[in-house]
Amino acid sequence: MSVKYTPTECPKCGTPLAKNPSGGRPTRWCGDGCKRSGEAEMGRLQTLLRKFEEGRGIELLNGDTVSPRRRKVIAEMQARYDHLAGVPECKQ
Repeated sequence: MSVKYTPTECPKCGTPLAKNPSGGRPTRWCGDGCKRSGEAEMGRLQTLLRKFEEGRGIELLNGDTVSPRRRKVIAEMQARYDHLAGVPECKQ
């Protein structure tokens, strides 16, 4: 069973989102500026995550361990990317 996620605020600036009166797909961004800025930030995060993950792989190959700092940075960047992408937070 899939749970439908509807964002209530802009992931870039936090402004509450207006409901779409005509139905259809819910709005994700409060305006074009936040959309462009958020998508650009997602692109930068994707590039950085790729580099950090490659470094993580090299660490594993060289010493079978990953530094706690690298793990923390990867987790923080992934959380920000997920927030901008509209991935709902897991309630555990």
